[in-house]
Amino acid sequence: MKEGKRIVVMGGSFNPPTLAHYKLMKVAIEELEADIGFFVPVSDAYLKRKLRHSHPPVVLSPELRVQMLQSMCIDSRMRVCEKEIGTIEPRTVPTLMALQEEYPEAELYFVMGADKLKLLTHLTEKRDFLKSFRVVLFSREGGAINDTLKGEGLLTPYLDHIVTLPQPEGTETISSSLIRSRMLSGESCQDMLWPGVWELFKEFTPDDFPDAINQFKGEYDFLSNRFGCRFVWKGLQYGNAEAAFQSSKCMDASERKVYAGCSADKAALKGREQAPFPGWEDARLDIMGSILRAKFEQNPSLMKKLTDTGTCILINGNNKQETYWGVDLYSWQGENHLGRIIMDIRDKEIQR
Repeated sequence: MKEGKRIVVMGGSFNPPTLAHYKLMKVAIEELEADIGFFVPVSDAYLKRKLRHSHPPVVLSPELRVQMLQSMCIDSRMRVCEKEIGTIEPRTVPTLMALQEEYPEAELYFVMGADKLKLLTHLTEKRDFLKSFRVVLFSREGGAINDTLKGEGLLTPYLDHIVTLPQPEGTETISSSLIRSRMLSGESCQDMLWPGVWELFKEFTPDDFPDAINQFKGEYDFLSNRFGCRFVWKGLQYGNAEAAFQSSKCMDASERKVYAGCSADKAALKGREQAPFPGWEDARLDIMGSILRAKFEQNPSLMKKLTDTGTCILINGNNKQETYWGVDLYSWQGENHLGRIIMDIRDKEIQR
């Protein structure tokens, strides 16, 4: 007989949630005679960082991922915990601590696969994880996993906090990444999804997930305002768009001329000291559009490279927390005005 309340916690991207997620949760609840099983989807910002190098980056909205998980909760013990939605980073330990505060008398069991043993060791060493919480460890190795655990020095004192269970048959071949891959290739993935999730996911096509260029670097450095190229704007020749943009703060042409020969770095430094003319803030989007049209229209080779990006979403990603012209790649917040202007120039050129 069990003693006290038991809660199973399964964290993950759930992008989308799979039939394997449901089966693992169901088995853990049944084996532990748990009172509650929480699915905890990660934040949107973390998921976008994780998948930003995938092509194309198939990222389902947090609202949709929650809705999909809720469709799987046909067992009254299964619930969706939204504590990490809206945060910036994965928060396994803080989430478990928050749940422990809500259920102070409960034993919390965090679901992990045997392939996460290194993570479990790290959490135990750095955060005393197994002193506070318990773990459900799913493995295909059968009894061998217990021998492995005994060989992990840091985990040995906490073996009574680790419950090992055999991985349900068939779940080892199911993954969210395989489902996304099938969708993109036009193959059915219905066999790997809970019926309610399938009803929501089947509506998507590859067109819903255009590829993205997340930073204007490397082969895409020509999209950056700091890229060296000559063009004329308002009667003066500049060597980069940054110099032209910083010069736009000046009312007088003779003042703007000072920027004409500046490198991008020098122009940016001078621009910080330049007080913009009244109304410049309100006009800066139109000004940037005018400068970038001059840059690309007067450099056909750059325009060709731009149109070759096709339907890619152009994101001026940065690690400087700049969120007006670009997107902060950590929080994934930003208005991306520079990217939007360049996409508008591209789309109009393609439509000609």
